[in-house]
Amino acid sequence: MTSEPADRSQMPLPRSLWLGVIVWSDDSEVEPTVIADRSPVSLARTMAVTIHEMLEDSEAFAGATEFLQSNPPPQDWVEPRDVDDWLEALREATPHPSFSFHQVPLAGGADGTNHTFVNRYLEQALREREQALVEEPSIRTSEGPATMPLER
Repeated sequence: MTSEPADRSQMPLPRSLWLGVIVWSDDSEVEPTVIADRSPVSLARTMAVTIHEMLEDSEAFAGATEFLQSNPPPQDWVEPRDVDDWLEALREATPHPSFSFHQVPLAGGADGTNHTFVNRYLEQALREREQALVEEPSIRTSEGPATMPLER
């Protein structure tokens, strides 16, 4: 029988994390949304829900109403494939919002990546995301997922 550490901050970080980047517009003044998760499946769902909520709440996206009416809502997504299908339908329907997924190593490598910067950024994003998950649902829904602009 294994036990969970009392303090999650003492848990070792995975060898890599997944980043999802949502680009809301081709306007360079609009910051992208960056979401980090340990699981690519959880990340895809979080990104799809985030995009779905933004499309529902904003009239800034042309064709959003028609897209939402012709594709299943989050409560109908049962399998990971349902999320993938929704995201692919979005990709085919409109150039924005656009999204991408990135697996980022957390240690080592001779690829020129500034791992100190990446590690610090991802650790902070992961802590914020985990904190958002442990907060009460009523607080989470008003604040949305942990996001951070991607800067160097």
